[in-house]
Amino acid sequence: MTETLSSDEPNPEHLAADHPSASYLRGDEDLQYPFEDIPKGDAVVEVTEGVIWARIPLPWSLDHINVYLFDEGDSWTLVDTGAQGDRGREAWAALEASVLQAKPIKHIICTHLHPDHLGLAGWIAKRHGASFSMTQSEYLLAQHLWLGGSKDFPEEELDFLFKSGVSRSYEEKIKSAGFGNFKRGVHKLPYSYNRLEDGTIFKMGGRSWRVVIGRGHSPEHACLHCLDAPLFVSGDQILPRITANVSVHAREPMANPLAHWITSLDRLHGVGGDPMVLPAHGRVFKGLGNRLNSLIASHTRKLGQLHEWCAEERTTVETFPAMFRRKVTGFDFFMALGEANAHLHLLESLGLMKRRFDDEVYKFQAVGDATDVDYVAACRALPGIPMRPITELAV
Repeated sequence: MTETLSSDEPNPEHLAADHPSASYLRGDEDLQYPFEDIPKGDAVVEVTEGVIWARIPLPWSLDHINVYLFDEGDSWTLVDTGAQGDRGREAWAALEASVLQAKPIKHIICTHLHPDHLGLAGWIAKRHGASFSMTQSEYLLAQHLWLGGSKDFPEEELDFLFKSGVSRSYEEKIKSAGFGNFKRGVHKLPYSYNRLEDGTIFKMGGRSWRVVIGRGHSPEHACLHCLDAPLFVSGDQILPRITANVSVHAREPMANPLAHWITSLDRLHGVGGDPMVLPAHGRVFKGLGNRLNSLIASHTRKLGQLHEWCAEERTTVETFPAMFRRKVTGFDFFMALGEANAHLHLLESLGLMKRRFDDEVYKFQAVGDATDVDYVAACRALPGIPMRPITELAV
């Protein structure tokens, strides 16, 4: 759709998409970018010996995903794949012809379930006879979304939108979009997978790697920490110039993903050192600790602004002026709705926001004093949120 939508108008073309694209919140820290060149087409960058950085184009405003190839001698291991579609398949055909040197991809690892990361996994696995690895929560939720794709829009999804303050006048427009966008962006998944868990150690490209789980952007996002070299594959958990979207979704309407996100970011300080970070979007960078601090600080500022704005009772849609510095339109509307709910839910869980249901919509009002809250410590104290420190994982 080409029309411009106001902050209370949803765009049904993108409504069912389950890939929460990134929010454009820039950090203020100094990062180092070791490489002047950026991959384009079949031109790639060798990050270090045996580690290749390539890019697959995406058909969205966030127009690329970084994928990483690890040389196994007679084959390759691949981390993330790109979304299903002609552009992605054509990009992989070009890489196969110019970069893979007739060696097959024998192992695929997907950091999480969003279509730009997972979309071509089934296609590549079948094409190359590759094994497939993922965390259990991500794999099972991806299968649920893929098998549940439908032309009929679930009433529960509509109810979630209306309770968040979306006008019921858009009901027919929303229903007309159907509910199959995730399935359109993701090839049929491999039937079987190898389960990754927090602390799993495995070999990749001749080096030892450890899985470090992050939560909030997705349920069980796998980052990969190299134990033999200063390398860290961050997926969407840590991006250099943008921050991944953290949303509440209709399938878990009372979730508290921002608490998981903030504690996951703080936990990643346990990686230590100053590894080269291989993110899913943007450029390879150094400065992990500074970037983690900046990401946490950006949400701390938003929580303070939101608490102040809700001195008067507000619906979720009515909190947008406090949360976002620009007009929210199109696909961004649904990312914004999910993210606003995530911030409201965190404040509610900390006793700083109360919720009232007026038989049609939830309304939120601030309580207490949020001026000097230590959100990292407060989130860590919530039940079910903290994870064991990285320093306690096996090496």
